[in-house]
Amino acid sequence: MRTLAVAGIFTIVTFGLAAAPVHAADDRVPQEPGFHGNVLLGAGYFELESNLVAGNDLIDASTSTIGSVTQPAPSNDTTYAIVSGELSYVFGNRWEAFFGVNIEDYVTLDFATRLGLRKQWDGVGVLGASLVTTAALPTEVWEDPYLVGTPRLATELDSSGLRLDWWRIFGTGFFAQLQSRDIEVESEASGTDPALGLGADEILLLRRDGTDSRATLGYRWENGRHTWQPQLTFASADRDGDAVAGEATTLQLSYGYRGDLWTFVAAASVAQREYDAANPVYGVKTDADGYAVSLSAFRKLDLGTGDWRAFASIIQAENDSDVDFHDSSAFAASVGVAYFFGR
Repeated sequence: MRTLAVAGIFTIVTFGLAAAPVHAADDRVPQEPGFHGNVLLGAGYFELESNLVAGNDLIDASTSTIGSVTQPAPSNDTTYAIVSGELSYVFGNRWEAFFGVNIEDYVTLDFATRLGLRKQWDGVGVLGASLVTTAALPTEVWEDPYLVGTPRLATELDSSGLRLDWWRIFGTGFFAQLQSRDIEVESEASGTDPALGLGADEILLLRRDGTDSRATLGYRWENGRHTWQPQLTFASADRDGDAVAGEATTLQLSYGYRGDLWTFVAAASVAQREYDAANPVYGVKTDADGYAVSLSAFRKLDLGTGDWRAFASIIQAENDSDVDFHDSSAFAASVGVAYFFGR
């Protein structure tokens, strides 16, 4: 589900996962009008190795000062609070309006907010359109990630765009997603450190502003309590700098089991990323391969009225670049409670 953009919380989300197909609401609209949704409260632990990403307003998980542009990133860890959820309202004739962070996005740490509409047609499927933005919680990156020996300054990376979904295509298990986001770095200074010796044209190759797009085709197979979901995503980063523009392909498989008491979700993905031009700092492209795996569990709780569940989740992701400085990895673990209402 997450591909080429650094539009999620961390660069590792490049190889993120569609983590909770058994909880996804996008593929059906309830028949009964009214409100429904979920609220998540909890805490998480995050360990990150990245030379490019500083964190966000809630999470500071990177080192501001580096000693070389050739060394891999040091490891940083942090804890963070989880306050998330989604609110939907079903109108007549299977129309639904929704707002918030989808529960399947939370596990990948992509806190992009969606506001949109979806409609279910018999024999056609569920079609949805939504605005996607990180305005409330933008990613923070370094103004110049290659600045050596001096504390680097963090700057916001904002993204906003449009997402289109088509679930249960003509009554089958196939689904398709299209998404495009505009990427804007508030203060771009990549490669401007005089010690690098880059010329003006070379510095332009590192500009990160632009547009990220992705197209996903997948299949959701439900067999009793079991759900399998393979999907293939093609992504393109049309950035102002050719050294950070390129394409990525991600192959992903998710599995979910819904029991009377427990629900389990596992997912794994592999990805390959290729850039359009060589990074002028190194004279070679920073192409990369990566993988990510996750496991989540929900357990129903007896807390009076309503559908309460405890949850726990772990994610491990790796990004192996042709340049060691661009290698990255992440481990995340979270626990909390979720409340589902209206369905």
